[in-house]
Amino acid sequence: MYTHLRTRICLVSAMMALFSGVFAFGATHTIKKGENLYRLAKQYKTSVNTLKSVNGIRDVTKLRVGQRLTIPSRSSSTSSRTSAKKSDTSRVGVGKTVVIDPGHGGKDWGAYKGGIKESYLNMKVAQKLEWYLKQRGYRVIMTRRSNTYISLSRRAAIANQYRNAILVSVHFNSAPSSWVRGGETFYAGSAGRSLANAIQRELVRDCKLKNRGVRFARFAVLVHTRCPAVLVECAFMSNVSERARCATSSFQSTAARAIADGIGKYRWR
Repeated sequence: MYTHLRTRICLVSAMMALFSGVFAFGATHTIKKGENLYRLAKQYKTSVNTLKSVNGIRDVTKLRVGQRLTIPSRSSSTSSRTSAKKSDTSRVGVGKTVVIDPGHGGKDWGAYKGGIKESYLNMKVAQKLEWYLKQRGYRVIMTRRSNTYISLSRRAAIANQYRNAILVSVHFNSAPSSWVRGGETFYAGSAGRSLANAIQRELVRDCKLKNRGVRFARFAVLVHTRCPAVLVECAFMSNVSERARCATSSFQSTAARAIADGIGKYRWR
């Protein structure tokens, strides 16, 4: 009888531990085709930031079918949302404006290699960069949001409308020789040089690119912009292996995040 009683007590304890775990950590969800964090957050009545935090997700674009996510309990979600609101004011970008300039567009394709237009890649990285910066509290202005042609003077004029701002022009490179590879960042003024250095360090490290350095150039979009401005060449489209990487969403996300990290480490004046 004593043995049966002890067994029952153990079973009850195990059940209590199980339910305790469910309420503390919530359920699990296996990602299906077409699902994303925004849909899951709505489905489970939580927030995207909570799902990212609980599952250690840095890049929401890298979710894969079959990946298992931990769904926090509602009490955990409420606590996380409260903490997130408290930390909003400490985000590095609050009160700062970043003008993102996706290079080329419309009739101006930029480089064209292997059936890929540079203007298309520029926009892909720019859109991801916008997302990363907004998550950090920056005000973001895009010089273009569609495949349209905008003059260089107009791009500079857009940036000149804003105070406490910087301009980052996103490009991909090309050279007559297909062996040339790597990333480089251009500037035209002393403040731009500091920003270029911060971005270049993150770009070559995170994207594992050959470091072609930070370079002075009198590009119109840099010269005619009053705020600190840089032009980032993410990689060479004329290099076959780099072009193959550039065309992937993972490279575009990594490049965008690296640029955002560089902006975060830049000392605003």
